[in-house]
Amino acid sequence: MKILIVSGFFPPYAPVSGSRVNKLARFLADKGHDIRVLAPIRKDQGSSLTPEISEDKIIFTDFTDINAFPALVKHSVKNLFSSNENNSVSISSQKVEKVEQMSEAGEESKLSLYYRKITNIPDRTIGWYPKAIEEGRKLFKSWSPDIILTTVPPFTCLLVASKLASINDVPWVADYRDLWSDHGYYHGAGFKKKIDRFIENRALSNCSGLITVTQSWVETLKKSRNIPVQLAMNGFDPTDFEGIEKRKLYPDHLTILYAGALYEGKRDPQKLFEALAKLGDDAKKIKVLLYTEFGADELSESQKKIIRDYGLEEQVICSKYIPQSDLHKIMAGTDIMMLLRWDDPRENSVIAGKLFEYIGTGKPILSIGGTKGEAADIIRDNNFGIVSNDVDEIAGYLKDQLQNKRASKESSNPNRKKFERSAQFEKLEKFMLDIVERT
Repeated sequence: MKILIVSGFFPPYAPVSGSRVNKLARFLADKGHDIRVLAPIRKDQGSSLTPEISEDKIIFTDFTDINAFPALVKHSVKNLFSSNENNSVSISSQKVEKVEQMSEAGEESKLSLYYRKITNIPDRTIGWYPKAIEEGRKLFKSWSPDIILTTVPPFTCLLVASKLASINDVPWVADYRDLWSDHGYYHGAGFKKKIDRFIENRALSNCSGLITVTQSWVETLKKSRNIPVQLAMNGFDPTDFEGIEKRKLYPDHLTILYAGALYEGKRDPQKLFEALAKLGDDAKKIKVLLYTEFGADELSESQKKIIRDYGLEEQVICSKYIPQSDLHKIMAGTDIMMLLRWDDPRENSVIAGKLFEYIGTGKPILSIGGTKGEAADIIRDNNFGIVSNDVDEIAGYLKDQLQNKRASKESSNPNRKKFERSAQFEKLEKFMLDIVERT
């Protein structure tokens, strides 16, 4: 097949969540398919990932960030006043100071919020739409796909794929890493929800198939959309962990690693801190490694207070995000992978991509928070670790793991193999092949 992949993020202009499309592109290329990737140059994104396909297969376009406009105007106003002659300095200083006071008072942020509400439809990536269509038209003059695959969010990609499929008269499929208006976490209301629902329905009007990453979302899409749906979960790439150098940062300690965002009361390590406090002197033999966007600043004030009150300053080590390849080395040298889940029914249908990375390490998983849902079932049913929201149970588990480390006990789990990315991507590939054959 000739496959055009439309993605709002692609390495090196992609967050860690962009690894799914990166691995998928390589999988399809390795299977002999002729692929092209259409994506924007997003300099606001880090470079923690590198492309795993040939660069001549990637079409990067300019990206217009519509949310940069208010800041640009503010900056221009400041420059305008600050560039006046000396006889106007006092006036300009007063006006610039007023702008800064408005920002501190939150008035400007409200204005920016209103701006985003009326321009970010469906999201901030809408500024990429014209350039994506233009580059797609250029591509079709020399190369024509058999099918178009887009992965969302950002949901502007649905509009791009729908339009390009219409231009070239080919089928297209949408890979929902997260749902949009059907999502349990969807927070729009009233007119906003009507607009989002209308745009999504309009974009999917010529869509040939939907792909998503959890069984719950498969059922949700089947009920709300009259379009075939295929499950293709996230997974791990064994080559990311096989033969790599293990970096044991604290070889004399039991190490627990978490990589991702923290949200107080939702993705919250508080129960772990409380469990460490119950271990007494044994807690000194444990290190908790947190890799987040803002490092120690990611912790809430209440979380910082617990760390201080329980004397865990030496146990909790906060670091900022590092390249994924470096993180894999540290994960391979860590004893326990920690998953944080919100204890809410809406979390039951969510499977964080990091769970599969954790499975890939072959290390036990400590899941704290919600004890129900598909992620919890995967861990329990496959003996990958423990799922708990009980402080005493977590403390007991850590004590057992300390003993296992002293005894140098390690075990392999045969269930790990069925969560490799290739096993999931084969379902996705067959789904697209069937669509192309029917078309």
